Amino acid sequence: MKDESIFIRRADHGAKVLVVDDDPLARRGLRAMLERGYYEVETAEGGEQALEKLSSFQPDLVLLDIHMDGMDGLETCRRIRDIPNGELLPIIFLTGDERPEIHAQALRVKGDDFLRKPVLSAELIVRVRSLMRLKRLQAEVLAERDNLLDLQKQREQLFEFIVHDLKNPLSTIQVGLEVLDGRDDNNPASRVQLRRLLDTAHSMGRMIQNILDIGRAEQIGLELRKVMIPLGTWIPHLLKEVESLVQSRGQELVWECPPDLEVEADQEFLRRLLLNLLDNALKYSPTGSHTRLEARSTRTGVRLEVYDQGKGIPEPMRDRIFGKFVRLEKEGANTLSGSGLGLAFCQLVAEAHGGRIWVEDNPTGGSVFLVEIPGAGEI
Repeated sequence: MKDESIFIRRADHGAKVLVVDDDPLARRGLRAMLERGYYEVETAEGGEQALEKLSSFQPDLVLLDIHMDGMDGLETCRRIRDIPNGELLPIIFLTGDERPEIHAQALRVKGDDFLRKPVLSAELIVRVRSLMRLKRLQAEVLAERDNLLDLQKQREQLFEFIVHDLKNPLSTIQVGLEVLDGRDDNNPASRVQLRRLLDTAHSMGRMIQNILDIGRAEQIGLELRKVMIPLGTWIPHLLKEVESLVQSRGQELVWECPPDLEVEADQEFLRRLLLNLLDNALKYSPTGSHTRLEARSTRTGVRLEVYDQGKGIPEPMRDRIFGKFVRLEKEGANTLSGSGLGLAFCQLVAEAHGGRIWVEDNPTGGSVFLVEIPGAGEI
């Protein structure tokens, strides 16, 4: 029975190679070697002509002589790397110059490989095939990366759409609860339950807005509308928003602020930052505990401090807790966990103001979250 050989086509079969050399004999020889290796070949007699042929021929690899009249190979390579997608084009330098400084210059302009003249056919094909394989793998990795980024973007957009659509029904619930809470015929037990539901609805509203603002900030940053805020009169109005939560948890909330202290900040973002910190402080502190908000002047601006009497933040977690969706792991019944969004939002707001946020131990037990906002002349 007659044997039949099976021809398996290589992945780089028919790939395009641009040969750039000012020696006509060298160009012809390289073309012949490459065409025997089943490559499609185009030649250029110098750097200027090579750059002209890049867009029309669109090579998969360039063989580039270093020493040429006019624009040499080093300058040609440098210009190729500067064009769109030129960084990804494999370039093999051809040279008979063995001086180390020439090789160093070739590396500096981001050449990928060297071939010594006169070029041997077998070595040429092996080097070209190796770089083609690397280029193919690189293209596959980049395609997979782009696909993952596209999927991630779609997931985030879908998430934002869902969260955004939750705002309207939640607003309706809040309005209904406020109407019911305002009725005169509510008995004390009903009034307490309504206040708890309202607090929960407001907390959900802040969570939804945090998600939307974090997504927006990652795309275009937070847009601040700064005004001068008189903290001595502003803080009492802020604390009224958590008054019922304090009462329902049987806790005490106190504050301290110099009467003339002001800060230049976005009022709405600062309000939500402090409400997030106060919510956490009240949520993670036991019944009968004391939560404290302090505002003080510093050498460079204003510092806001929120003290709780919870279980505290473990040292290894103190930087991580400001990341998105990072939560404390539960240790039995001792450590609570949150959504992982509030503190990420707080960090965005602090940094948007040119400031910072961090956490320390509360000397009386628990944690203290500190926010520094620089003065107008300090940013």
